[in-house]
Amino acid sequence: MTPFTAGAPAGKARIPGVSSIFWPVAGIVLALAGHLYLALTRAINWDEFYHYSQVQKLAQGTLTEPLQTLYTRAFVWVVNLPGVGVDHIVAIRMFMFLCIVVVAVAIFGSASRFVGRVPAAFCSLIYLTAGYVLQHGTSFRFDAPAAALLMTAAWMLLRFRLSIGPILAVGLLAGLSAMLTIKTILYAPVFLGIAWLLWSEADNKRRLLFQLAAVGVAALGSFALIYLAHASSLAGNSDVEAMKVVSRAGGKMFHFGYVTYWLSMVKGVQLSLVLALVILAFPVMVWKGALSKPEKWAITGFYLPILTLFFYHNTAPYFYVYMLPPVTVACGVVLAPLVARYRAVSVTGLLLLGGGFVFYNEPPNTIERQRQILRVADTMFPGGVAYFDSCAMLGSFPKANVFMTPWGIDQYLLGGFPSLEETMASKPVPLMVNDDYMFEEALNGKAPVRAFLPGDLAAIRDTFVHLWGPFWIAGEDIPARASGHAFKVRVPGFYTVRGASVTIGDRVVAPGQFVHLDRGVYRASTAGANGARLIWGKDIEVPVQPDAGGSLFMPF
Repeated sequence: MTPFTAGAPAGKARIPGVSSIFWPVAGIVLALAGHLYLALTRAINWDEFYHYSQVQKLAQGTLTEPLQTLYTRAFVWVVNLPGVGVDHIVAIRMFMFLCIVVVAVAIFGSASRFVGRVPAAFCSLIYLTAGYVLQHGTSFRFDAPAAALLMTAAWMLLRFRLSIGPILAVGLLAGLSAMLTIKTILYAPVFLGIAWLLWSEADNKRRLLFQLAAVGVAALGSFALIYLAHASSLAGNSDVEAMKVVSRAGGKMFHFGYVTYWLSMVKGVQLSLVLALVILAFPVMVWKGALSKPEKWAITGFYLPILTLFFYHNTAPYFYVYMLPPVTVACGVVLAPLVARYRAVSVTGLLLLGGGFVFYNEPPNTIERQRQILRVADTMFPGGVAYFDSCAMLGSFPKANVFMTPWGIDQYLLGGFPSLEETMASKPVPLMVNDDYMFEEALNGKAPVRAFLPGDLAAIRDTFVHLWGPFWIAGEDIPARASGHAFKVRVPGFYTVRGASVTIGDRVVAPGQFVHLDRGVYRASTAGANGARLIWGKDIEVPVQPDAGGSLFMPF
């Protein structure tokens, strides 16, 4: 039935009131449209390339790490889609978009346990319009799926009776999340707060204790079963790899006394000023509110993950996608009086204006350049070759070094991962992709580079020559009229001669011809006025058009 305004002409639709839930719901729809647009068009970030490379490893039968790789099972089919890795990641982002929808629904469901439906809807809207959530909510990482799993579990505990079905469902959701990411532990205050609330309200506390214990058993059991099923078909000794992950994470996951990504925190405040102010107001508003004391402690549990910014190591912008959902539930106690005073339509407009500010400040999009780079790589190296880079940008190629995040670099410098020299001594790695600052400094500079061991830095500068765009290939430049030019080969294989004839040992090799070189030291000579260049590989189809240059990634 069509609603009518009292006294208005028949058939005239009533405009929703200024405090109607229509306004935050409309804002949520618009915000989700923005998320979908960014999922389809925004450039791939380095973390997404790395996660995609893990999917490729599973498809190729080389994945060894059982922890934090369960997501690869869900997306292994994308490697058979047409297009390059960029296109495959965009397809995966559609699932991430659905996860963000689930998170928004779970935020509303959880918040409505403490505040009315209208401010609860604003809890979802303030999450969806947060700057980093807009920019990274649909990024291919496990942040959005893990948040969806844990927030749904929290919602079920708050709103459903703990019968056998919800107990098993909550346990399964928690177990799945723990398989996705070790930082599931950061939601511990949320579930402790919920447990305290349920305990305070329970008539039969012994029964509740049994039910909560059953949830824990279900979570542990589901984790164990999923782990065994996932690990059983991976390459290598997956249990050893799992212990390495836990050991490395345990030594670096938490720190106190400094904030690793404090600049990101400052930028996050700038992009989400309203949310930042609401978060700051919570400690005062929660104790002034009308909630019962157990409810206040429970909703404080939802708030506490904001403190992880001060002791959790990896609080890069995408972390906010995972950390903010429970925090925005807690924001309901601030949003309720705000909406009551300034009306839903005004608050909706304010939050959408903040989201619009994020779109307005978007840096130049580099997604087409990324597509071009991947197409060129596939053309030059059909079938792929081993390579060094920062983030596994060439997902279908075998990456030969650690993911060069701050954590990865620290572990590599401490000897937790093989050096580049060790890797080149064990297998041919003919390609290096200049896709981050440390490679730019190593390849085009002469100063020390903190991100590389001194021996590796020397090997990089002594081994690779520029090929095209960000691609550097194993090779050697031999000057004109050189006599006994000494050079070291670290990458065995066929080399193509370019520029001029070169004599290596007692063999003369003309331009365009190939010579096979094993690891070792060689001497080369040139007779004419032109220098020669040795390039690893045969018949590499280098694009005729020079690379236009420019950034490969959008800044955080």
